[in-house]
Amino acid sequence: MSHSCSAIGEFLACDPRTLTRTILDMTQPETPTFGSSQFIGMLMGIGLVVTVFAALVLFKRRSQAARHERPPLRTKILRPPGYSLTCRIDGLAEKLTLPVMQAVCAGALLGLTGSVFYPLMEGLVLRRFTLAEIRLQPQSYIWLSLAVWTLSALAWGIGSFIQAGKIYDNIRNCRLGLRGEQAVAEALADCTISAAGYIAFHDVPGDGAWNVDHIVVGPGGIFVLKTKARSRRKTKREQPDHEVWFDGESLQFPWCIDRGAAWQAERNAEWVRGFISGFAPKGILVHPVIFIPGWYVKTEGRYTVKAMNAKYLVTGYLPSFERRFSLEELQGVIRRFDERCRDLEF
Repeated sequence: MSHSCSAIGEFLACDPRTLTRTILDMTQPETPTFGSSQFIGMLMGIGLVVTVFAALVLFKRRSQAARHERPPLRTKILRPPGYSLTCRIDGLAEKLTLPVMQAVCAGALLGLTGSVFYPLMEGLVLRRFTLAEIRLQPQSYIWLSLAVWTLSALAWGIGSFIQAGKIYDNIRNCRLGLRGEQAVAEALADCTISAAGYIAFHDVPGDGAWNVDHIVVGPGGIFVLKTKARSRRKTKREQPDHEVWFDGESLQFPWCIDRGAAWQAERNAEWVRGFISGFAPKGILVHPVIFIPGWYVKTEGRYTVKAMNAKYLVTGYLPSFERRFSLEELQGVIRRFDERCRDLEF
């Protein structure tokens, strides 16, 4: 490798008549190359790491089996608030590892090829020689190959950074949504709610790859809550930065408009109506609600879908409903949701 570096130095200092000799010197057999033995060694190193890791996992599993390790509880437990988002965050965190590793590898390759390719670029910029003179040399394909490797490493690194940035943004949004669902669960755990006879279920699985954030069952009926957590930002219109306006179809934040929340809440409520059919007392109503933690919700008009924050949900909305059903009458619905949400092994 030292011979290659000295050849590059001679290349920068030489005149066009010595280009051929310089390139030929760099490609002599004594120059270290990446041959078959190095490639086989690299594969053996990778295989060794994979084998050791697989053996470690197998050893751990056999140790657990030898200890007869098992859960202390045989029954499954209820889903906690935001369980689906927690699983999604874990999956995204695993996906983030690959593009980060790719970006590191691309950076290393770019640094290696760029350090070798830089003297050529410097010589062209300083006009010590021209591109046409390089093309005339018998071994000019070496520099062309090096340029292709450098550009490929640059493109690979940029693509990996973009992919990692998107995954990171998804993780951040999921964490914000998780905190929002946890805030709703905390509000529903208020003593006034439980004293009024309401029971809450969180992260209720739907029929597909979706879930209902919260379902509250109590004397006033069934309330299906859709959480929308949004960060506060600089306002883009004539609207206070702590207010969100709801017109029955969309949520207008100071910096964006969410047109899907009302539809999602109504879809969830419709699914709940079908899910409890045959288990609920006659005449019970299912109320779709959009819950927006940390915001002051301004609503003009009466709509099928309601939107509110935690304070109004606990102190104003739920207590305002007439107590039409007893817990005995709601036992069928409660068992139905309990069985639906009790799917986690200890």
